[in-house]
Amino acid sequence: MAVKEEVIDDHLEHIINFRRRLHKEPELSFKEYETTKLVQNGLEDTKIKFYELSEKTGVIGILEKDPKFEYVGVRADMDALPLTERTGLDYKSENEGVMHACGHDVHTSIMYGFAKVINDMYDDLKYNIVFIFQPAEETLEGAKYMKEELERLEVPVDKIVMYHTWPKLNEGLIGYRKEQFCAGSTGFNAKVTAKGGHAAHPDTTADPIYLASNIIQFIQGIASRFNNPSTPVVITVGQIHAGEANNVIPDECSFGGTIRSFSEDSIKLAKEMIENYIGGLTGMSDADCKLEYTNYCPPVINNPELVDAFVNAGDDHDSKFHELKEPSMGSEDFAFYMQDYVGAAFRIGTRMEDIEESGYSLHSPEIIFSEKSIKTGIEALVNFATRAR
Repeated sequence: MAVKEEVIDDHLEHIINFRRRLHKEPELSFKEYETTKLVQNGLEDTKIKFYELSEKTGVIGILEKDPKFEYVGVRADMDALPLTERTGLDYKSENEGVMHACGHDVHTSIMYGFAKVINDMYDDLKYNIVFIFQPAEETLEGAKYMKEELERLEVPVDKIVMYHTWPKLNEGLIGYRKEQFCAGSTGFNAKVTAKGGHAAHPDTTADPIYLASNIIQFIQGIASRFNNPSTPVVITVGQIHAGEANNVIPDECSFGGTIRSFSEDSIKLAKEMIENYIGGLTGMSDADCKLEYTNYCPPVINNPELVDAFVNAGDDHDSKFHELKEPSMGSEDFAFYMQDYVGAAFRIGTRMEDIEESGYSLHSPEIIFSEKSIKTGIEALVNFATRAR
């Protein structure tokens, strides 16, 4: 057994218990107070220097070996989702209506374990490591906050990496892609206001439901008829609200959804076309529409050289890397770090052959994550940090 694996195994039971406690005590975005304390208290006996942040959630620490070395950030998100867990695990959530259904407890545990192990292997470090335990990924707000803190505290970062759990990939595997990894996205909300009236006399109204449905139909055609198909865009309307009675045409109708693409130009095009169409339709109908955009997140486009360096850091027996055929149309606020730092995101396989629920979709209240993935993630980070090969 390699020295590296011995060091990991020395800490592994503690790391698994740490993960199970996180899973039992999940916290929502920007409320990760106890999670923050657990991380800080668990790593207080290491050489890592910790910084005082503006908020009471989140942790930034640095393990510095040599100022001449590059500074590599490792990011793990910590927040949970507003879901009631239905797994039946012995360590299922004890916080009613809150669950780690996206695997952020696994991410945090991998980096917590990596911090423990790499502290013991300090002499082998080939980089200075910046640990970023981030709050509020689910609201797409945490990365912007942590990046501001890194700048305020003048913490240097040259490169940055992260993991995300992936129930489509078997445990023991790490998924990678060069360039396109996660789509950029923006939410939108629209409120059409127009003259309502009696359902028997629609000719005396402007009917905001009819106008809204017309806008929604047009939106669905943007991807197939106006956007360049070489840079796909997905536009989904996820909610619509109007009226209270079957025989009344209301005077307003609200709807909302998301625009997603790997191309920021395609997102911009979609927004412009929606705005122009709404303007023309409401102008003809003596109606009004208030349109707003929310939670913009850029696409995650991995740096190919950093991906190669991470994948090739260890020998074939230490980590098993699997090239992913397709990127995800989901969004990840890790993209905000990549606006300023060279970055790469990776998938950590969490599907177990004998547990069906481990293959369920992220955000499912029944999903179960492989704990074997934690050791896999730590090994690859240690390889990269020490350039094992």
